[in-house]
Parts: sequence; C-alpha cells; structure tokens
Amino acid sequence: MSRWIFTNGAGCSINRDDRMISPEDLEKYRQLFPITRKFIYLNHAATSPLSTRALAAIQQYLLERSELMGDNWELIAEKSRYLRELIGRLINADGNRIAFVPNTNTGLNIVAAGLPWQTGDEILVPEMEFPSNVYPWLNLEKQGVRVRFLPVPSGGLEPEQLRNAITPKTKLLALSSVEFLSGYAHDLKSIGQICREHGVRFIVDGIQGTGVIPMDVNEYHIDALANGGHKWLMWPQGFGFLYVSEPLQEFLKPAYGGWTGVEHPEQFLNYPQELSNDARRFETGGYMSAAVPAAIAALQLFFEVGISRIYEHLRKLNGIFINGLKDLGLRLFTNPNPAVRSGIVSFYPEERQQTEPLYKYLEENRVRLSLRGNMLRIAPHFYTGEAEINRVLDMIETFVKKAR
Repeated sequence: MSRWIFTNGAGCSINRDDRMISPEDLEKYRQLFPITRKFIYLNHAATSPLSTRALAAIQQYLLERSELMGDNWELIAEKSRYLRELIGRLINADGNRIAFVPNTNTGLNIVAAGLPWQTGDEILVPEMEFPSNVYPWLNLEKQGVRVRFLPVPSGGLEPEQLRNAITPKTKLLALSSVEFLSGYAHDLKSIGQICREHGVRFIVDGIQGTGVIPMDVNEYHIDALANGGHKWLMWPQGFGFLYVSEPLQEFLKPAYGGWTGVEHPEQFLNYPQELSNDARRFETGGYMSAAVPAAIAALQLFFEVGISRIYEHLRKLNGIFINGLKDLGLRLFTNPNPAVRSGIVSFYPEERQQTEPLYKYLEENRVRLSLRGNMLRIAPHFYTGEAEINRVLDMIETFVKKAR
C-alpha cells in the first residue's frame, strides 16, 4: 500500500521534479544491486552491498593480478591518481589533499597523533559520537589534553551551542557530519564558520554523510575529513580516505614514516628525502589496491545519479517513513525536523521491550536493518524505492497489531 505522503515540512506535497530520481532511473539502478532480489536492504549506515559495476571492477583487477601481469603497480598507481581526483570532486578539494587510509579511525588517529598538543588544551566532542571519533581524542588525555563532551538533547550539536561552549583553551572540535544513531545532519557550514572565527580546528568524521549529502570542505572550513568507504560510499571494507587541508598539513607531523610518503618514492635508495608536499605524506606504503577500481566504479555511479538527487531521494524516503511511524504510534529517536534529516532514521516501539522482537520479525521477513542501543535504525540508499518503505511500514503495522 502507498498510504504515506511525504511533505516538505510545511504541509505541502512535493511533486516530482529534476531533483528527484525518476521511476525509470530507479528501476535501472536497482538492477545494479542484486541484493534487492532477496532483501529489502536498509542497512547502509552499517555496510553497503557492492554494485555489479564495483564487483566487475574488482574481478578485472584480480584477473590482471592472477593471469595477465602479476605486478600491476604502475596501473594501480594511475588508477589511484584518478581516484584521488574523484574524491576531490566529491568533497570539493584538490586530489592532492587526499590520503588513502584503511578506515575512519585511522584517519582521525593521524590527526590526533600529529598535532602539537600542550597540557590544558581542550577538545570538544558531542555526546553519543561513534567510538571511532572518541578514542583517538581520549588517547591524548595522557598528554594532559582534556576532552569535554557536549550534551546533544536535540540529537546533534547546534551552532549556538558550540559558540557558547568554546573557551580560550578550546583547540579542536571533533564532529560527525551525521550522527550514527540519531541521524542528525549537522549544519557544517555554520559550525565551520564558528570554528574559524575562534581559531578552533574543525575535524569531521564523514562516514555517515559523504556521498549522500553534499560535502564542501572549503565552504565548511573543514581542516580534516576522515572517511571509511564501506557504508554510504559503497566501497569494499577496509578502504577509505583522509582529507587534510593545506594549512593544517603545516602543523600536522606524520606519526609514522612511510616509503610512499616522500617526494620521490620511486628513488628507493635516495634517503633521506623530504616528505611529499601533498597528503600522501600521511600514507605509509601499500594499501588495499583491489578496492581502488571498485571505489572508482562506485563514485562514477554516484556522479551519474547526482549527489543532490541522492540526497533529495533519501530525504523523501525517510519523510515517508517518519510520517508512517508517527501514524503507527512508534517513537522516534531521530529528530523529525527536515532541516537536520539525513539517510538515517532511528525508532522504537512504545513498549521498549518489543524492540528486539520487532527487529527479529523484520529480519525474518527479509528486511535488513540495524539494532542499535535498544533502537532500530534504517538507512536506505538511492536504489531503494517508496514501495519498499511502505512494505516495511506494513510489516511494522502487522507486528504492532499482533503485539497488542
């Protein structure tokens, strides 16, 4: 059934326009994700499936390694340069500002370990951040750095709240672009401007937003953006990137020395050398090169669809879902304000003890989602259709009626 109507928050239905993914395009995209033949997959905030294009790119890479050339370092180096350019396009940065890292946590640790800290320095972190954006900063407490957690009653950090929290000792704000549990999409532009005005470094964990919400590291005054690729970007697990601004790089000392981090890595016996003048200085050597062609294929698909169209599509789907949950009497943990909406919606039944049974019921009916902190979390993507969202709402309605 299609009982749920998406509105723009002012009571007006949004008509299809060129910002939206058409039914024809949606069907075309769904063909690229065979998982849709078996499941309603709403777990992209945890791990995304690979598209057939990404899978084909990996298979071609493995074939080259296995049968055609064995040592394909030069070819993968060329592809890596292209991938850096694509990532730069995605976040509005130069490709030479991109370093490859295994995951978000590694990127944040590079920043935390590389800055010159002094006893009494203060780092601000919102409460309920994912641990990847907590432990690198807590690890600095042994150096006399204080980590101060800010309450987030609305689900995320509001700009004026940040302005009031900054003290003369505040040196850095560590923030997720989108909170992993509440799904709160931060106003990065306003927050970045406040950080700039107060001389506070702005470090962003982008894993829950990059690729599905427009990102502009320059406009938002972001000093560093760490991003694993296995969630919304639909890359293989174990591969991501770190953006480092040119001004921050001057202060950031690489915690590790690596042979690929110097100016001329191909000159093996020419040491010592100067560090590379770009973000490659933060890389230590080989990376998961099989992920490079898959990441390229994934980003090319994203650009084909359009990041803004993906964003509007997710806002529409989650608007339908939020309205449906309200009608069914379920509780939202996600802030319902459309201005802070992302790809994530977290919710729970009125009777909290029914949360896990509802999760199991949906899983048994081939709905893939997450159980997080006694809450359920859905996270659709650009190939998810309204029909799937409505089917899940129908399942929830059936469960609620039986539970009563």
